Amino acid sequence: MRFLLPILCLCILSSCARQGSPSGGPKDTEAPKYLGSSPDTLSLNVSTDLKEIEIDFDEFIILKEPMKNIVVSPPLGSSATFMPLGSPSKTVKIKLEEPLQSNTTYNINFGNAIQDNNEGNKLPYFQYVFSTGDYIDSLEISGKASIPALRKQSENLLVALFKMDSTYNDSLVLKQKPFYISRLDSAGIYKLNYLRPGKYQMIAFDDEVQNMQFDIGKEKFGFLEDPIELSENQNFNIELFDQIPPYKAEKAEQKGYGHIVFRFKGQPEEIEIQPLDFDFTTSKISYTPRSDSLNFWFQPAVDSIAENSKRIHFLVNHEDQSDTVTMVYSNLTKHSLNLDRKSPLGYAPGRPVKFTANYPILGLDSTYVNVLKDTIRLPAKLVHDPKDANSFTLDFPLELASNYRVEIFPDAITDFFGKTNDTIQFDIRTKTRNDFGNLMLKLENKPPHPFWIQLLNEKDEILDEQLSTNSSFEYNYLPAGKYYFKLWVDENENGFWDTGDFFIKKQPEPSFVYPSVINVRVLWDMDETWVLPALNKDAEETKTTEISETGENEKSPSETEEDLP
Repeated sequence: MRFLLPILCLCILSSCARQGSPSGGPKDTEAPKYLGSSPDTLSLNVSTDLKEIEIDFDEFIILKEPMKNIVVSPPLGSSATFMPLGSPSKTVKIKLEEPLQSNTTYNINFGNAIQDNNEGNKLPYFQYVFSTGDYIDSLEISGKASIPALRKQSENLLVALFKMDSTYNDSLVLKQKPFYISRLDSAGIYKLNYLRPGKYQMIAFDDEVQNMQFDIGKEKFGFLEDPIELSENQNFNIELFDQIPPYKAEKAEQKGYGHIVFRFKGQPEEIEIQPLDFDFTTSKISYTPRSDSLNFWFQPAVDSIAENSKRIHFLVNHEDQSDTVTMVYSNLTKHSLNLDRKSPLGYAPGRPVKFTANYPILGLDSTYVNVLKDTIRLPAKLVHDPKDANSFTLDFPLELASNYRVEIFPDAITDFFGKTNDTIQFDIRTKTRNDFGNLMLKLENKPPHPFWIQLLNEKDEILDEQLSTNSSFEYNYLPAGKYYFKLWVDENENGFWDTGDFFIKKQPEPSFVYPSVINVRVLWDMDETWVLPALNKDAEETKTTEISETGENEKSPSETEEDLP
């Protein structure tokens, strides 16, 4: 009997422990529910001196990335504070330090910020609306926004309106936050609602800085050419591009032996470099129009800099603007010719070996090249790249399932400084037909102007690029993998793809991205059809670049995915 009482106590404690343990149950999948607010949503005649807003929910919530998710139209001011921050609460509080505008409808869109504390269930795009006037503005603008040349769209795209009143000018988009603003949903759709009638300039930007304001040179941008006269609900699609920043000479810096790089903004067509305190007799400038850098080369052996380091001043001239830039050149940097050999698609017939040097190449002599297939010497030729002074190719007949020995002897390659290469030796082993697939691309509604077509891999690396007017393209001997295409139209046939410019109301030239990825498999011949929108007069005016689905494969079905990881 004396042991009975302890055993009985243990049983009671065990029973109590079991009763207190959670019993499980279904997982909570419901989003938080709105209960009420102060002031109430859709309230009228709210005081412009309002200091705090409270919004109540049925469970504890957190605000997830409020700076990224929450958009307010018109802005509440930089001092507005959203809570809870850190600790969960059943109430969202918004503290206001600045007076509200009179006779104005305010719309606070929380995006995906409101989530329950336990499971993270989202209350998507919850809106809290009130007015400091005696009515709620009710007009709406909706549509799609996109960056045409991107396969996967940014999560930071915003569409916005500026009031075009007597104080408006185009420079305001660089200086102020918009009056109305909306974030895109997961389908790329925006909705600007609770708008008042009036005249507006519509823009869009990729808010990477996350300050609800367009930052030129850092973010992509889009706009509608014509002002919106808003008196009824309307629908507009808008595309984003790289807005050219104003021209600015930024800096000069030494890149290597006899190499100075000048950097600037604004895509200038022409740049003139004038040394101010040193006489360069051997200088050579290489510059591609509309680039953001210029290469200045000179021969230190001739234009001798006696000091170990010397500060040099240059005048950078562009049109009617001149800027003085300064850099320090170190005379301790030594010459070293380096050659980089890359083959992103692998070695195969019709695919020459490409080299890129760290210096411009002035001379190539193929007599100093020896290519052997087993013991048989093959004809081989070194060929300058007409578009890049630092690049050249080694062309010789490549066959599948073969071994090659390449020997490039001194004096084959002469660089800008008159120096030649050391002996270069390497082996190439080509794969068999069983290691490759073939891809045929056919374009429907081929653009009426020349265009650049690019083949890219799943890492968004450009593997092949060509300027063409053709409607079909063959890509043979592709390694197994996932590929897609981009297409850039040279609408004005000036040899460049021209981006847009808001300040002269010019939209970018058309560009397209293939709507899916193509899974190329070994021993498969893939036939793909890309149906492009017709670039007729109406299409050119609206610049609509929505892409229809691809056609069916004719030889073999390919596996495609909407988006790559």
